[in-house]
Amino acid sequence: MAIQNANQSNFKELISEGFVLVDFWGTTCGPCKAFSRILEDTAAELPMMDIVKVNVDDNPELAEENDVMAVPTVQFYKDGALVYEHIGVMQPNEIKQVISEYLYS
Repeated sequence: MAIQNANQSNFKELISEGFVLVDFWGTTCGPCKAFSRILEDTAAELPMMDIVKVNVDDNPELAEENDVMAVPTVQFYKDGALVYEHIGVMQPNEIKQVISEYLYS
């Protein structure tokens, strides 16, 4: 699964179907860069999940609409509905735990 970038015009469409991890990140955020590498490394292992990245510096309205107060914020959506949110970097095993808990429920 390729990692896709979202903006105001395509965000709702990108999260509308399936199981989607959304990474809200900022350009000057060190932890965001670390998490980005984790996502790139784990994307190949997670074919059942789409990954969407939102740059909050370029899309402040999306951050506000989704109640993102800090970066990185990771949100998981199932068919367009928010099912889980985590503030801060997530390790691969934490991501997999959320998937196993919410993907098939």
